[in-house]
Amino acid sequence: MDINKSYQQSLPLKIEVHEENLLQVRNEIQKFIKLSEGLVFGKLGLDAAIGLIPIVDGLYTGIASIWLLLQSYRIRTDIPEKLLIIIFTIADIIVGLVPGAGDIVDAFFRVHAWNGSRLITHIDKQISLINRVREQLNQGLNPDINALEDILFRNGKIKR
Repeated sequence: MDINKSYQQSLPLKIEVHEENLLQVRNEIQKFIKLSEGLVFGKLGLDAAIGLIPIVDGLYTGIASIWLLLQSYRIRTDIPEKLLIIIFTIADIIVGLVPGAGDIVDAFFRVHAWNGSRLITHIDKQISLINRVREQLNQGLNPDINALEDILFRNGKIKR
């Protein structure tokens, strides 16, 4: 029975792969936030810095938001989280159409950094769940792996 016990000590491969993906995406988002938060003098984000060029600012907002949306799919966020990224992007673009207002908003409310931080929070919650189940396995307990997979891969929406 020692074979079964050692088998129970590890997480399924797809969870391990998902965890690696989460850590990679987290690192990429952190780099992105650093650009959004303080590229110029450590205080002014990239969006605000290029805000003087209206078309470039709008393009940056669109591209950055699409990238964040793609990251949200990689880490399997739910639809409301994805909708928030879209809503704040649209709001940022609309405010950016008003001369001066977009620059002020970009300087104080860094929408991309905020969206990125929300995604990192989602990643941290998933990693915490994985670590909790890993600890339970290491203690010889029998955690519900199916429930973990449901949360990680289906946002807790399994039909039981």
